Amino acid sequence: MKYTEKQLLKGLKKGNREVYKFIYITYYNELCIYIRNYTDSQSAEDIVQNILLKLWEDRNQTKIHTSLKSYLFKSVYYKFLDSIRKEKRINERLEALRYNTLNDIHEEDNQISEQRLIALRKAIDDLPPRCKEIFLLSKYDGLKYIEIAKALGISIYTVEGQIGKALKTIRKKLYDSKYINLFIGIFK
Repeated sequence: MKYTEKQLLKGLKKGNREVYKFIYITYYNELCIYIRNYTDSQSAEDIVQNILLKLWEDRNQTKIHTSLKSYLFKSVYYKFLDSIRKEKRINERLEALRYNTLNDIHEEDNQISEQRLIALRKAIDDLPPRCKEIFLLSKYDGLKYIEIAKALGISIYTVEGQIGKALKTIRKKLYDSKYINLFIGIFK
């Protein structure tokens, strides 16, 4: 059966299921094709189904001042815009959460790194003075063993022994304070 615009609106208001079925069948595909220009097929179908369902559920409150077709196309488009806004808000919240989480992790890493460096400095400071001096010349100033030996007027074997003693002592102290991975990372 074919309905006029006036019959469709009047039948819809009265809750005529045949009129609603006619509207659904007549406009469903056309609305889906239209909104697919803006979104994917599944989302388009969801939007159209929601609008047509809302049309039926709110039939007594809905005031249509244009043609039914125009009303449906505008409704579908605005529903699409609402879904985009909602998705944007969700993405903004997720991005804020991601940023805050990364910031917290970064702060924790900085605190742990600071604790590791403090432990390393303490372990180096606790070395005997001559051992500490040789170790710092090697590891911080980048001098070779032979250069350290000449600068301090000692044998290369003494330098090797003192560096070995320093590494062993530092390794033990950092291991005891659970920062051995710092030691391994710095003095490979």
